[in-house]
Amino acid sequence: MFWDKEYENYLRIWGDRPSELAIITVKYLQNHRLNERLLSIVDIGCGYGRDCLYLVKHLNCHVFGIDMSQKAIEILKNSIVEPYTKAIQFKCCNFMDMDEKCKFDIVFASNLYQIIQRKQREEFRKEITNLLKPEGLLFLNNLSINDPEEYGKGEPCPDEHHSFINNKYLHFCTKEELKEDFQFLSIKKLYEHKYDEPRVQGEHHHISWILIAEYGGKNPVHAQENK
Repeated sequence: MFWDKEYENYLRIWGDRPSELAIITVKYLQNHRLNERLLSIVDIGCGYGRDCLYLVKHLNCHVFGIDMSQKAIEILKNSIVEPYTKAIQFKCCNFMDMDEKCKFDIVFASNLYQIIQRKQREEFRKEITNLLKPEGLLFLNNLSINDPEEYGKGEPCPDEHHSFINNKYLHFCTKEELKEDFQFLSIKKLYEHKYDEPRVQGEHHHISWILIAEYGGKNPVHAQENK
């Protein structure tokens, strides 16, 4: 598995700094006074937990982190110290293996959508309706086709626009694609965000889409399929 090897080689690939999406999430929730009650958050593709820790430090919340990399989960397990041990739970699993009885106020997915292929992206969208409570929020980012660091590198995927394989698979989105993919949600914000990302191998400059959307409580994804 690509990410197991990355974590084996570099451990904390992005250092201890939270992702840009985590910083944006905290600011949004605080500015909209949505942090006044205990929030339940699922961090899908949590890696070694840098965002899990940032979220519980800055929000009134409980975070459940999941990732398919056993190595990442091991690093996360060894990173949690008091007083955050009770606020963070974690599991090595695929998001499709989540218990459908678990409902969350927030689905948080940093740098995940861009590394899963088309069929998995479809499954991810279906899973959102299973995981979110009514009026729950999705926070998601995805590399833009305007990204200067990664776009166009590697071999193009013949059956997918804006997708390339260069050691790892990456899918780059347009605004129109994200609006269509998440039309079953009420989109609150959708904008391009420029930022510098620290990495062990050297800093990267990225342009990503930031998506914040609300779930109305119905299940139009499944309803369309059952017609």
